[in-house]
Amino acid sequence: MAPTRLIESATVAVGGALGAVIRYEIWQWRDTPKWLLINTFGINVLGCLLLGSALGYLSGRPAPIPRAAVAGLACGFTTFSFYALQGITHDGAWNSVVYIVVTPVVAVAALAAGALVTRPVQRTR
Repeated sequence: MAPTRLIESATVAVGGALGAVIRYEIWQWRDTPKWLLINTFGINVLGCLLLGSALGYLSGRPAPIPRAAVAGLACGFTTFSFYALQGITHDGAWNSVVYIVVTPVVAVAALAAGALVTRPVQRTR
């Protein structure tokens, strides 16, 4: 791995770790199911705004380290921001629409299936 690439990867890792810690701390402010949904929604929107704003500002500029830092931070803060970025930068409008619509449906179904398959069996007496 080239030295510049290594620095970018390390920057993404540090940004991702910082974003994940910030997200975790926000989740800890209140421990109710309603709060978790509200702040997760806010985190997703804020992360997408951060990533879009930073990448727009850095567009056309030779700034691989700041770009890596923002990508790590936003995507550690919320993976939804990377999903949104992939959705709008994919080649082909039809593929983007399918990706944006199908991903959350399949992801929620996969989460439900995983929980169902791994849930302990309740034995009745």
